[in-house]
Amino acid sequence: MTHDGRRIRLHERWSVAPVSDDGRTPALPGTPVPPGSLVLVSGSGDEGSVRILPAALAAPLGELARRGETGADEADLPPPLVRALELDGTLRVSPRGRPARAWREQAASDTSTSVSALGWAALLDRLTPDQLARRLYFYGRLPVTPRRLRELPDASSVSRWLGLGFLSLETAGFRPLPRTPDTWVWRRWARARTPSSSKLYVCCLPRDLPYALRACERVLRDRAVAGFKVGFDLPTVLRPDKFVVYLTDPGQADAVAAEIVAGLGAVEAQPLPFTATSPAGPLVARAVDPEDWEGRPAWHERASWRLNICRLAGEALWASRDLPARDRVAAALERLTLAGVDTGTWTWTEATA
Repeated sequence: MTHDGRRIRLHERWSVAPVSDDGRTPALPGTPVPPGSLVLVSGSGDEGSVRILPAALAAPLGELARRGETGADEADLPPPLVRALELDGTLRVSPRGRPARAWREQAASDTSTSVSALGWAALLDRLTPDQLARRLYFYGRLPVTPRRLRELPDASSVSRWLGLGFLSLETAGFRPLPRTPDTWVWRRWARARTPSSSKLYVCCLPRDLPYALRACERVLRDRAVAGFKVGFDLPTVLRPDKFVVYLTDPGQADAVAAEIVAGLGAVEAQPLPFTATSPAGPLVARAVDPEDWEGRPAWHERASWRLNICRLAGEALWASRDLPARDRVAAALERLTLAGVDTGTWTWTEATA
């Protein structure tokens, strides 16, 4: 796609917020932003009404906001970036670019859990980007029924049900990690000074989670395992990604996944969207989180692999909400591809891995 004859401007949803020399802005009281950043504020008052853009985008987008509109060829932005900012609703581009055939065909023919999740969210045309991201993130979670709530009414009952007291984690060098605002729904353990670079999701059904923990105890002791986490409360253990194992070496992911599947035996999987399949089967999925960004404000939750995908897809679905559902899915797939995600395998592309 070229810029020929196209006009671009900052989407009317956004205005530029002033930022002082010390990184303070009225849009984020008490929270400094990274040096050189551009802060956009939504005039619609919806959720996610503040966006922090990195310094590399501050000058060209700030200039675009001042000029009001310009030819796409005159902006100091490469065409793929203009397209990405159009797809996520940062820029208004005319004439509007339709997703190319490859993404429209994938939206029409791909029956995977991931694309099915996008298709379901594309029918929700009155939600904000943040609301769409949350719906996508929790896609596949089983409902909190009265019966389940009677059986597991609180965190203590979940702990007893999981049988955590029977796991000898200390002898394997694990220590419990404190809960934080970003991790309050998890019980987490890690080995000291052992960084993690990738992770495995053990996607058993909730009823099998206590058994899965016991069956995986030997695998967790493997030195390739940096840590793990399980759901703290009932809604979290009803998610497909209720049990996550962190690894020190992504090259060991398939071997550890095979060990987990062999240990669990014939356990049914709870499908998890936006993750890579494991050669060992659907019971274990794989992912590598994006790197954290310097200067991230404390209020902005760090994006995991799936949260990053859901945020990007939510923005694209919102920005294309006036299109047919299939084109909305295609727009989300295109946006994710521009962000370096292979939407066929749900892994990073080689260029961004």
